[in-house]
Amino acid sequence: MDVCTLARWSAVAGLVATASCGDDRPDNDTLAQMTSIGVGSNASADGGDGDEEDTGEILDAGGGSGPPGGDGGDQSACPCTGVMDGIYVLNGNSPPSVWFFDPPANTFTQVGTLGCAAPLGWTANSMAIDRAGQAWINYYDNSLPGQERGKLFRAPLSNLGNCQELPYDNTPGSWWLLGMGYAAISETNDCDDLYVYRSDRYSEYPNFGPGGADLGRYNEATSQIEPIGATEYPVAELTGTGDGRLFAFAALDATAAALIHLDKETGTKIEEIDLAGLDITNAFAFAFWGGDVYFFTETAPQSGVSKVTKYDYDGNEGGGLSVYNANAGIHIPGAGVSTCASFVPPA
Repeated sequence: MDVCTLARWSAVAGLVATASCGDDRPDNDTLAQMTSIGVGSNASADGGDGDEEDTGEILDAGGGSGPPGGDGGDQSACPCTGVMDGIYVLNGNSPPSVWFFDPPANTFTQVGTLGCAAPLGWTANSMAIDRAGQAWINYYDNSLPGQERGKLFRAPLSNLGNCQELPYDNTPGSWWLLGMGYAAISETNDCDDLYVYRSDRYSEYPNFGPGGADLGRYNEATSQIEPIGATEYPVAELTGTGDGRLFAFAALDATAAALIHLDKETGTKIEEIDLAGLDITNAFAFAFWGGDVYFFTETAPQSGVSKVTKYDYDGNEGGGLSVYNANAGIHIPGAGVSTCASFVPPA
């Protein structure tokens, strides 16, 4: 989520997630248009994975081999097309753009500039990536207290300029600031759903009062959010996996956050991990990839530049948090990984 300081308060933006299947490597023309800024071929000096080699290769979500990649194979009812095996991030600098983060190489590559016709003054907030190679973007406007509005846009990663507004239009003052992420239906069903988190309470940041928020599911047929259940946390981003898990990056206050494994059917927590020392700053996002979790937060509050912090979720590198890239070179309010992407450590 991206936290933009407005006249009366600050508001967050950005989000999460999907994963990996059929042979959808970008063609040569597409690759030629992608310009890498080559930031950080190795982890930063603060304890990242500096021993990971930068091969310079763009990962592919192809193979059709089923788990652990997230794809049910060539006969999948929900095949993967036009999406790479890695994390896509939203660059909130104007004009908003989408970049590809290659976790093993620790590099960011520009995919393209968004062409969403959002009203003047609206802010790009959160992003999710589906199995069909499309970016879903939440835009918001909170210039009128009590009349906050949110919209959803969708653009193909192959042509981000072709961004279309979806019919969704929230009830004023509710479900306008969203955390978003796709999660597969189950370990054996790789079709997925778009989950959303009601993060409207970011207007209270950094002094959250008691109480949580709500988890919901976006119904594409009706263009409406279907509430699932109440949650313990006032604000969160979402990311999911190809084996059906859903996670939240939950902000507790200005300097405290937690990683939450959520029950997709109720919104209750299955597991809570304290992210001690991880400041959500004025923009936060995250994604699950390769058995680990990658958090995107500012290098310092309101710096306008993001860093990458890695949490060794599977514990195969000793566990814990470490700075993976001290300066991404862009400002990241949202992140998304398809349910086609790798959710266990790559071989």
